[in-house]
Amino acid sequence: MDPAAAKRFLISKVIDEAAFEHISLTDIEKKMLQFSELHPSLPNLYEVNEEFERDYDADEYEDKIKSLLKNARERDGTAAASVEQEWEDALDALKGEDHYLLVMVHQAFGGSLRSGGTPQSLRIALIIGLLALFVLVGLLRSHHLW
Repeated sequence: MDPAAAKRFLISKVIDEAAFEHISLTDIEKKMLQFSELHPSLPNLYEVNEEFERDYDADEYEDKIKSLLKNARERDGTAAASVEQEWEDALDALKGEDHYLLVMVHQAFGGSLRSGGTPQSLRIALIIGLLALFVLVGLLRSHHLW
């Protein structure tokens, strides 16, 4: 999946989930899903951004979109495995891209962009921490300090 298709996929998921949950998305909110400074996809996107910054609370908007993303993916989780693969493909395709939508994607699914568990670096840190704990307990027991 190319980045443009990935972005369309995620935007459609947000809009569909909003409709499913009866949550209103204004035209400005929908257009902001497309915002990117490097790849403007609408001719007046900078004007849309100015209106958004003037009239909307970015934190509230990001929370709304984050929640819609999470709920859409959870609802899709009950569907076929191919749907989850579409999510993974879309998220993978957007790695390294610069889109406002990715702010909410990161909030919804974490820095790894995947919902499938703990990022590799965190797993390694946990394993090292547990090994250090076992070594410490072993040393304390061997010196009868515990």
